[in-house]
Amino acid sequence: MTMSPEDSAEGPAAPEPQRPAPPRAGAAPGAGTGNGGATPESVARQRVDEGGLNLKPSGRMHAPASADAAGQAEAPIQNPVFSCRDVSVFYGAKQALRNVTLDVARRQVLSMIGPSGCGKSTFLRCLNRMNDTIPGARVTGSIKLDGRDIYDERQDAAQLRARIGMVFQKPNPFPKSIYDNVAYGPRIHGLARSRAHLDDIVCTSLTRAGLWDEVKDRLSSPGTGLSGGQQQRLCIARAIAVQPEVILMDEPCSALDPVATARIEDLIDELRESYAIVVVTHSMQQAARVSQRTAYFHLGDLIEVGDTDRVFTNPRHRLTEDYITGRFG
Repeated sequence: MTMSPEDSAEGPAAPEPQRPAPPRAGAAPGAGTGNGGATPESVARQRVDEGGLNLKPSGRMHAPASADAAGQAEAPIQNPVFSCRDVSVFYGAKQALRNVTLDVARRQVLSMIGPSGCGKSTFLRCLNRMNDTIPGARVTGSIKLDGRDIYDERQDAAQLRARIGMVFQKPNPFPKSIYDNVAYGPRIHGLARSRAHLDDIVCTSLTRAGLWDEVKDRLSSPGTGLSGGQQQRLCIARAIAVQPEVILMDEPCSALDPVATARIEDLIDELRESYAIVVVTHSMQQAARVSQRTAYFHLGDLIEVGDTDRVFTNPRHRLTEDYITGRFG
C-alpha cells in the first residue's frame, strides 16, 4: 500500500487494525502488514529466533498451557524407528537443511509441511540415502534406523532401501506388467522361495494396496496402462512387496484427482498399522486427516514438531501459526 502524505504525518486519522506492535523504524512501506504476502528472508529468520510465543492473528498473545510450551520439545518418542540428530544437508556450498533433530515413531504417520523449497523433500531423501545420487550433495549429523547409522560406510545402500520403501510425487510404474512391477523387488532381493510364494507376495501386496480386485484378471497387462490413481497404488504395492519397515511418500497425491486422493489416504491409514510412514505434503488438510504427528519446516529449519491436533489447534511458534492460517506460504 502506498502511504499518502496524510498517513505519513504525525497522528494518522485511522490507525491500522489488528496490529500487535507499531511498525519498526526504517521499515519499508507495506512491510509487516500481515496481508499474506511473502515474508522477506531476514524477517523470517528473526521469527525463527523468537521462540514459541504464539502471536495470534488478532494480535492477542497466547499464554502457553504448560511450562514447556514456549518452543520446547515434547515428550520423546519411545523406541523410534528413525532417530535423527543435527542433520544438515549441503548442495555444494549451499546449505539446504540446518541441524534437524527429529524422531519417527513406529506405526504412526508423520506429515512434513511447509512452503516450497523449505527442505521437506530434502530431509525425506536423507532417510533412504537418495541424496547419494546427487553430485555435490553432503549430509552431516546422525540418522539411525533401529539404532544403526544409515550413513555408516559398512551400510549397503541397496539393502537399506529394501527396508525403506519410497513412493514418489508422480506415479512411476516400471515398463513391465502389473505382476512384474510388484514381483521385481522380491526377485532381486531373493525373498521368494518359489513361484507359488512369489504369486502369494504379489497377491498380498496388491490386496493391501487396495488394487487386487481391479487388476486380478489382467496381471499381464502393462502397469503403465492403469489410471493415475491405480498407478500410484501399484507403486505402493511394489514398495510394500519387499516388507519394508518404513514407507516414505513424497507428495503422493499431488497429481491425483480427489477420488483417487481419498483412496490413497484411506490406504495410508490402513498401512500405518504395520509400518512407520513419513509423508511430505503441501496440503494441510491432508496432513490433518492422515497423520498422528506433524513437522513444520521453513527455509531449511525444522520449526516445530508435535501431535498433529496440537500443532494445528495450538501451534507453539509464530511461524507455524502464520503458515497454517494462510498468512504466507
